[in-house]
Amino acid sequence: MASATVRLRGLDDLQRAFSKMSPGDLRKELNRELIEVGKIVAEDARSRFAGISASSAAGFRPRTRGFGSAVVEQRRRRTTGQHPQFGALQMRRALLPALFSKEGEVVKGLEDMLDRLGSSNGF
Repeated sequence: MASATVRLRGLDDLQRAFSKMSPGDLRKELNRELIEVGKIVAEDARSRFAGISASSAAGFRPRTRGFGSAVVEQRRRRTTGQHPQFGALQMRRALLPALFSKEGEVVKGLEDMLDRLGSSNGF
């Protein structure tokens, strides 16, 4: 069985810098940055699903949930209920492929976000 070791340098310093910020300010900045990263996936998902349903594709929006978690979700309501698997179709044809294809950009965006938050708060 193969094993790997991951070493993080500077995490303690980053946590210390974040603890100096007020929790409300940190939450606002973090959520704003996460939505920007989520927009990368949402735009790709819209382009992938526009050929199937342009109005449904227009409903893909990034959103934050809780503290430090972001999702891209369908913001439009179901209209007819005549296609019970439409949500699964959106996931298979647009949302998951967009996430996988933009994974590098998402990771880079998250790293940049941590760098910006850390440097703007004394790290």
